[in-house]
Amino acid sequence: MRMVGLMALGLVLLAGSARADEIYRSTDGTGRPVFSNGPRTGDARRDVAPATAPATEDAETFSTSASLRRQALERDLRTAERRLRDLDTQLAALGRARTRNAGGSEATGGVRAAAAGVRSEEEQSLGAEREQLAQHVADVRAAYAKLREEVTARLGATPSWWIELR
Repeated sequence: MRMVGLMALGLVLLAGSARADEIYRSTDGTGRPVFSNGPRTGDARRDVAPATAPATEDAETFSTSASLRRQALERDLRTAERRLRDLDTQLAALGRARTRNAGGSEATGGVRAAAAGVRSEEEQSLGAEREQLAQHVADVRAAYAKLREEVTARLGATPSWWIELR
């Protein structure tokens, strides 16, 4: 009895696999491939498997490449923003020290100094680095927006893996 059940199961599986290779491919109104078990109206043609469709592979390759570029831009942006915060903290600390010591200190013999316009070499170099970094952040954000436009144009819509920057 058990043997008969196994043979019947085997026959059902073989019969099912004989129909499994009948996959039809057609294109919908937006130009995307559609795969089905039966022919569709219009330009439907028989195809073996979705993985062999060159347009699908090209879109997947582009999607993967764009996702990796997006991730690299996001990492670069996060690193640059973290460095900007560090520079702002350092510049604020140096500015407070300059202002505090402008009223005169033991080191200056109690002589007052103009604190507003006088910046140390360290403050000047950190300020210049901050300006360059701020420009880099703006460039990365622009590249991110350009990549989003490219992805949307190429894939027809913004993909589910896309994450907007804050």
